[in-house]
Amino acid sequence: MKQMIWSVVALLLIYGGWQFLRALRLGERRRLNLLGREQNALKGLDEDLFNYAPIPAKEPEAATTVIVESNSRPADVERNLSPNQTPNAFAAELEIQRLRREIDDLRDAMQSQRQEIDTLRLEMKHATARLTAAPGISSAMSPEYDEALALARRGVLADVIASRCGISRAEADLVTSLAARSHRRGAEGRLS
Repeated sequence: MKQMIWSVVALLLIYGGWQFLRALRLGERRRLNLLGREQNALKGLDEDLFNYAPIPAKEPEAATTVIVESNSRPADVERNLSPNQTPNAFAAELEIQRLRREIDDLRDAMQSQRQEIDTLRLEMKHATARLTAAPGISSAMSPEYDEALALARRGVLADVIASRCGISRAEADLVTSLAARSHRRGAEGRLS
């Protein structure tokens, strides 16, 4: 039963496709026939009977009077126009509205950038205050490493620092290398 239904559906689809292609061919033939008839009909006509390109109107003078209707009452408005300008108020109004929207968008962007700059300045001020408050690298390190840093500055070995402060050997090595680098910078500063 299912096969019979599917075969009927397939036959209907094939028949619909065939009818569609046939309609396309008939439409194309009719269009070509109409074009051929129009061309044959136009062959016998005299070209002088048609005015294909009317003579354009004269360009406006430098100063013209433009009548503008506002709120259903006409008013005479004089505008000075150069010879190559045309009074297209609608296009000008659209352009003005677009420019106003663009200006508003730019103002919003500038305001958000100013706020970001103010925030960054404040963060930078706090960071500089923290760096100048505590000399050396101890201000940049976590307070849990203060004791380890003090021991490393005294020259205690990394194994002893790791066992005494309860940190790993790698952390103790890092603290001793930072202390040594800080000591070298201080020595270089005193020499110069």
